[in-house]
Amino acid sequence: METILQMYIWLFVGMSYYGYNFGWGSILNDPYLGQILAMVGEIIAYVGAAGLIQCCGRRRAMIIMLIMTTITYLLAIPDVNFEPSKTIDDAKWTLQSVSSLIGLIAASGVFSSVYLWSAELAPSSHRGFVFCLCSSAARIGSFCGPFLFNNLIKENKASTMSVMVFFSLVGVGSCFVLVETKSKDTAVTPKDVVIRRKMHQYTLL
Repeated sequence: METILQMYIWLFVGMSYYGYNFGWGSILNDPYLGQILAMVGEIIAYVGAAGLIQCCGRRRAMIIMLIMTTITYLLAIPDVNFEPSKTIDDAKWTLQSVSSLIGLIAASGVFSSVYLWSAELAPSSHRGFVFCLCSSAARIGSFCGPFLFNNLIKENKASTMSVMVFFSLVGVGSCFVLVETKSKDTAVTPKDVVIRRKMHQYTLL
């Protein structure tokens, strides 16, 4: 079950990460500005995610960043223009563009964090196989994300973002089920994973 949940998280993370990075033509009127800001955002995400993981642990950090992603998808739904002198179609800065930049930071943080967590969740005897499955799921998500951001979002933004909110919340639930691996011995065999699962105690975070 842990492998299936990890595959889902990788799929959603791939969908969000590549959806943002290949969707700036739909999010901002100036895709070059979007890519520059995305570059800065990713640096912030990787540095911030490392600190958050060290402070809160893998599970809590992933949940926090996925909740951030959920909130940014919700904020992107209303058409709010921060440039009154321009129409919503001509303005560079809207609630959607700002929330998307924040969402990219959160999605990039999750993208960098899921590698570490998956490596610690999988036993050494099966780690390569688990990574193959998760990477394949992420590749499927990387196809779906740009399609959603570049095509469906133009037809019905509210429905598209609502779907992403649902996917993100399912990801939060998946992280809740998976075990915390910070400061714990690395599982070598599937038996070690079973023992670790039995010793795990579920809390709200």
